[in-house]
Amino acid sequence: MNLGAYPMHYVRSLPHTMNLYIFACEYLRNIEIGYANKLWAVSALDDKTSRQRWGKAQLMSRYSRGLIYSSADKTFTMPFVTESKPDDCTIDDIWDQRWEFPFAIHPLGGPDRLISLEVAKHSWPMLSTRINPTHAVNGINGYTVFVANEIEQSQWNQILEDLGDEIDSFPQQEEQRRATHQRTARQQILDRL
Repeated sequence: MNLGAYPMHYVRSLPHTMNLYIFACEYLRNIEIGYANKLWAVSALDDKTSRQRWGKAQLMSRYSRGLIYSSADKTFTMPFVTESKPDDCTIDDIWDQRWEFPFAIHPLGGPDRLISLEVAKHSWPMLSTRINPTHAVNGINGYTVFVANEIEQSQWNQILEDLGDEIDSFPQQEEQRRATHQRTARQQILDRL
């Protein structure tokens, strides 16, 4: 995707840093199912792990940015924006296995566009300084699911350049929080009248 091909008023002014959630998935078929259903979740494990994951999942808000890492073939794919917060439930009618904490997504690129871990290490600064990024980057190793990685906005732009099919014109998380706070403050004033 070439952002230069779009008029500048289509490219939003975004903050310098942002949070990126990375979700590992073993099979490309599961990624394709998530893409087709505009839904993502994480594989269900034991109760203790689920409780820990749910605590972290509650911090991920609507309009969070995400990326999928296919652990079987060591590739990144399908950048997306969340369209809902994770739900505290399990689902077993979408994928072959039981998954938990589903949330709606808007894919900005499809699973047909892939970039290998080795190529991404040379292109994305969040990976280039890591000896073993699969153990150091949150979300890739399974222990840090729903833990954000703080990255530069330019890195997200590069990810979209490499994997995206669509411009990210969604509000940023901070903008969403500010808008919610403004609505709440306005409502409190109106309630006093």
